[in-house]
Amino acid sequence: MTFLEAYAKFGPDTMAIAKALDIPEQESDMLINARMNREYLRSQAEYLRSAGRQQFEPSNAPRKPVRFAGYDETEKSWW
Repeated sequence: MTFLEAYAKFGPDTMAIAKALDIPEQESDMLINARMNREYLRSQAEYLRSAGRQQFEPSNAPRKPVRFAGYDETEKSWW
């Protein structure tokens, strides 16, 4: 039995999948989490595509500094 077959049969039940595949429960939990994350990201991408928006930015894209309460761009005393 493969993981996908076990997931289709038992759902996100870590103990049942671990027993069916003869693997540690921790490993089945990691596989389930990866599967659920892929499903979530796929559904979000489909939603954004249907709404006409761009998908997520690449993770290696440069990020802008996050402003917070008390942040002052002109303050240079800490340099």
